[in-house]
Amino acid sequence: MAFHGDCSSYPVPELLQWLDASRKTGALHLTWESGERKLFLLGGQVVATAAQGLYERIARVLDVGKEFNGSMVVAALKAGQLDASMNSVVRQLAEEDLIGALTDVTATAGGRFHWTEDPDRGEDEWVSLELPLRHAVFESLKRLDESSEVERLLPDDTRILRGTQVPAPSHALHRVIVRLVTTDAGLPLGRLWLSLGLPRTIVGRAVFDLVRAGKVTVEGAVAPQIDPVADMLEQGAILLRERQFDAAALVFMTLLKSDPQDRRVRDFARMVEREHVASLYRELPPVARLDVHEQPELMQVLRPDERQLVSQAKAGLDVSAIVLASGQKEVDALKLLHKLVRQGVLSVFETR
Repeated sequence: MAFHGDCSSYPVPELLQWLDASRKTGALHLTWESGERKLFLLGGQVVATAAQGLYERIARVLDVGKEFNGSMVVAALKAGQLDASMNSVVRQLAEEDLIGALTDVTATAGGRFHWTEDPDRGEDEWVSLELPLRHAVFESLKRLDESSEVERLLPDDTRILRGTQVPAPSHALHRVIVRLVTTDAGLPLGRLWLSLGLPRTIVGRAVFDLVRAGKVTVEGAVAPQIDPVADMLEQGAILLRERQFDAAALVFMTLLKSDPQDRRVRDFARMVEREHVASLYRELPPVARLDVHEQPELMQVLRPDERQLVSQAKAGLDVSAIVLASGQKEVDALKLLHKLVRQGVLSVFETR
């Protein structure tokens, strides 16, 4: 199935959230006035991104920052032969390029999209990723919300940037920026932007994050105050990427108590739940059926809601039907099923 449309009638965040919720596999091509990007999805996960000139942009940043020789990077990308150390920094830059593009196309509220279930990458300049689509949506919306703060910090390209004497950042782009601005004279924002060859929005956002982290200073500007909500959301996003779902949910509950109306908090909550559900279904597929092991000592200590799940499994319902019939939230019912499997009450039925 293929379809297309304009991003003013079907906003990009809503389109991406639909693709994520539907766990779609295929390719999404976005075009707008100042750029274009392709996202290749597998079950709602971004497995690659492509754009014209992507290899050159990545190679230029790594070359300017003295991370890798630019020609070697382009050759390795074209041959698909990246070693582990190069692959790590290439993916970081490709992810940054993609999230920056999603932020830009969302801000323009224009452009066109084309979706196809054919994931063929053809002759595109593509880089492999392992990025949950919901994370890309969340991060792009967060950056859009904070764009006014970036503009206040960096109102023009003449601002002088200087690195501080702190440990080098772990992110490749941040590390390159710190290296370039760590001189006695510093470096104007405009010079940095031109040296990297990246969109101003991506460079500005990276500088903003570095200033907030205390790794870069901006001459004549007051460093932005750390937004405690944004800081906790960042910690929650890290926990989510590490698949620590319960810990990420705890971050959400803490934020919800402090500001239940914050859109970022609600978006984060939805992202945590969807990612957790997807992870649980990977271990207990929706169409799987479950065997019941009626061990008296275990059955006696089950709660009523757990007994209900066991009886539904005994009736021959598959996992998705059990979850639907439970009357509980999807994530809660799946967590209970996993608990029962761990306890040995249930096991996945294996055909012989």
